[in-house]
Amino acid sequence: MNPNPLPVTVPAPNDVVVAWPEQPQQLFLLLHGAGQRPAAMREMAQQLADAFPDGLVACLAAPHQHDDGEGFQWYSERGENDENRLERVLPARDELMRTLQAWQQASGLGPERTALVAFGQSGMLALEAVVASEAVATRLFAVACRFATLPDAMHVQTTLHWLHGKADSQLPFQAATEAAYRLRALDADFSVDIYPETGHEFSAEMQQRVLHLLRNHVPLRIWREAMQ
Repeated sequence: MNPNPLPVTVPAPNDVVVAWPEQPQQLFLLLHGAGQRPAAMREMAQQLADAFPDGLVACLAAPHQHDDGEGFQWYSERGENDENRLERVLPARDELMRTLQAWQQASGLGPERTALVAFGQSGMLALEAVVASEAVATRLFAVACRFATLPDAMHVQTTLHWLHGKADSQLPFQAATEAAYRLRALDADFSVDIYPETGHEFSAEMQQRVLHLLRNHVPLRIWREAMQ
């Protein structure tokens, strides 16, 4: 990690704050894919704000201009391959974690009240973040993404919900099924939903699934605490 990272502005100039109640009780942060802008997550953000009126809901902009000049990115994907991916992902993951911490500090809401909805490149970084630390978020909705490397261990402080289109030609859905086998072996708290007719997108059906899981899914750690 950079020993002298630049401070994080909350909100940053390109962020889109959809709802910031006077006394928020939940923090919903939405992260777009490479080459997109925060507006790509606006529809989901508005649904979250409507469903959870006490929630602070914001669509965050990745910090760097995209290679093609349109939208933003956390790191450059030009020339990315299996050999050099980690050296790009880890600094970007750390930058994402600093950003999330800054929002938590600004809102007064900790990881236990934080839910992330992350698409594509941001989803991969969020996956790496929750593997690296228990103190990131209690819910992660990872959409159309992949692990940079499959984890060797996974805690249950974060409930991981993976949503992927089977018709995704940019990032094949096998990334989700491969992750599911590993997460099951690690006794992680997760779900995986595959959408047969969906490509590389955050579809309306996926968005409805996010709302359903937020309202109805009981985290594994709470079940275990109750059983004890």
